[in-house]
Amino acid sequence: MFLDCHQCDLDYLRRNVGWVDYMRDRTDADLHVLVTVQGTGGGGLAWNVNVIGLGRFASHDHTHTFTTPQTATSDDHRREFARVFKLALVDYAAESPLMSELDVTWRPPATGGPAQPQHDPWNYWVFRSSAGGSSSGERQNTSSSYRVSFSANRVTEDWKISLSGNSSINRSEFEVDDTTTVESRRDSWSTNGLVVKSLGPKWSLGGRVSLSHSSFSNTDRALTVAPGIEYDFFPYAESSQRSLTVQYTIGVLHNTYREITVFDKLTDTVPNHAVTLSLGLRQPWGSVGAQASYQQHLNNTDRYRASLFGNTDVRLFRGFSFNVFASYNKINDQISLPKGGATRDEILLRLRQLATNYSYSVSFGLSYSFGSIYNNIVNPRFGGGSGEIFIFF
Repeated sequence: MFLDCHQCDLDYLRRNVGWVDYMRDRTDADLHVLVTVQGTGGGGLAWNVNVIGLGRFASHDHTHTFTTPQTATSDDHRREFARVFKLALVDYAAESPLMSELDVTWRPPATGGPAQPQHDPWNYWVFRSSAGGSSSGERQNTSSSYRVSFSANRVTEDWKISLSGNSSINRSEFEVDDTTTVESRRDSWSTNGLVVKSLGPKWSLGGRVSLSHSSFSNTDRALTVAPGIEYDFFPYAESSQRSLTVQYTIGVLHNTYREITVFDKLTDTVPNHAVTLSLGLRQPWGSVGAQASYQQHLNNTDRYRASLFGNTDVRLFRGFSFNVFASYNKINDQISLPKGGATRDEILLRLRQLATNYSYSVSFGLSYSFGSIYNNIVNPRFGGGSGEIFIFF
């Protein structure tokens, strides 16, 4: 069996589900177990366990689903996955010599009958909050940061409502010499709202509202209102394995600036629209994600932003995989740049947004694994090791 799962505790499974051989490469396995995980409306996780038959089990596939609650610990996750994992493999084990070594146990429900639907006093609402900070320093420099966030979400089959907010402050101080000290401060906050109504298995209608502040972007207040519509070429129910969506939004942005901009404005109201095409695939050969978007100001169509994003993790051949992440933005909509420009310290400390007509990022890596085809043994003494080579750029 080849287990393809980023969220699974493989060491735990090796110790507790020892009646299968864990293969290092799918080409050596009888079964490929592909696991995908998505968040639920209640803050838990929805697990999709897709067992794909290979070789003598070709075309003998099964899919199992289960959920774990928001309050579940990592140990709860691995225990429940191990339970479902064993159930998913029993059908195949029954067709092998292993059948004579297996048995079935059953735990009767504590209530003595089927579970009854319970009244939900929160009406599907889930609330979260967090706060944190950090501080570090040396003789000539100190830095500190603080952050808080909250969210409220309600997700049902027909509606999706999401409210969130966050705030952060970052401070640093550098002593250049006995008479010169450079200080930096960046602060930001935002509140966001999203409401989506299901219009069937492939259509949805929604809208976003946000209010934000950013010292880096020269915005004292930025209010955005943008309703939109989305279509998924595949049913939303298949989103854990594949999705191809196109989304169109149209709205308005109202900015109040901290300093007068390069366009001699302290306030600005901009109607705009955007179209976004997104692709997501998770298959036995790997995963692919891609997105292309185009945003444009309707009162000045020369101002726009075009963005491309892509990431993939693909098994090219036995033991060899390739991953890449890349993004590119063509930028022609920087209306909040301050008129006075930036000082040398502000440029070096990244305290202000600078004029640019593009941005990009690229990272990629190769992974090659060789040696024994079996992957069953767990030995944690003095750390771990494997016969793998990783190359990262």
